[in-house]
Amino acid sequence: MTAHEFDTNLSKLTGKLKKEDRQYATIVKAIQIFYWIFIPLFIVRTIRYYTDSHSINDLISGVALVIGFLIIALTFRKYYKEYQYVDYSLPTLEMLKKAAYRYQPFQKRGLWIIPGLLLMDMGLTFEGFGEGKSVLDSQIFFLGSILFGVVIGLVIWYFKYKPLRDKILEMVKEIEH
Repeated sequence: MTAHEFDTNLSKLTGKLKKEDRQYATIVKAIQIFYWIFIPLFIVRTIRYYTDSHSINDLISGVALVIGFLIIALTFRKYYKEYQYVDYSLPTLEMLKKAAYRYQPFQKRGLWIIPGLLLMDMGLTFEGFGEGKSVLDSQIFFLGSILFGVVIGLVIWYFKYKPLRDKILEMVKEIEH
């Protein structure tokens, strides 16, 4: 590949990255807003349920859900900032490597979602605990929902973001060799 072809391909790829980063930032912002709306609603709900029932299960459930929502909201806030404020002026190789990382399906930074999900699971489990609701049913529903979401996310990634990531990695390989 000539230097001119490389520059043209890099320019096209950078344009595509900018577009995808903006779209992803918009999606993440919407998800983040969803959680920020639910946090105060669940605080009010928890206070109301607890004052009506004085059940420790209602308190544990509500607090776990609110903290879980908070962890996930803060994680998505970090994602939003990362995608909204990408520095494309970095040296080409560094910018491309960071882009490849942003578009891989599983990342270390995503581990923060796990404690949030575990707290949400705990909150949903305690919500029905002692009222004849099955803990097993709660787990099957919650874990099934999470698994369904992961599968849908991976399908979207495979068709939308994997080709972009593959192009980025190809360009990184060209630069390094």
